[in-house]
Amino acid sequence: MTTVVLILFGVAAVFMVLLQGLTWLQARRPPTGCGCITFMPPIAAPCRAMMLLVEQLSVHHRNLIKLDVAESHTLAQGFGVTAMPSFIQVVDGIIRQVKLGGQSEALGCGTCCNPHPERRTPHERF
Repeated sequence: MTTVVLILFGVAAVFMVLLQGLTWLQARRPPTGCGCITFMPPIAAPCRAMMLLVEQLSVHHRNLIKLDVAESHTLAQGFGVTAMPSFIQVVDGIIRQVKLGGQSEALGCGTCCNPHPERRTPHERF
């Protein structure tokens, strides 16, 4: 009888260790989802025109991040930004798309923030 109880305690202990390990792994898992990072200097004429569009879109989409290249120069270099404005789509922590230069709403942040544009519903802006 004591052998059965010891085996049950052993199985329970192994289960608890596995459960803690899975919880630990899930906590360290990179975030999933899609986001768009825009790099633009506020002084360039094409960037000023795009800034209005980006500000309008960022009100409705929290996954749209606007960065000033003058303040985030090192970060822009890390992303390989060579032209302004630049739109970088990040899906599940991986850069999926880079668009350089001025974009329309459809070509800029719109498709950049939607990883599956073919799956759009009619009420979605992108």
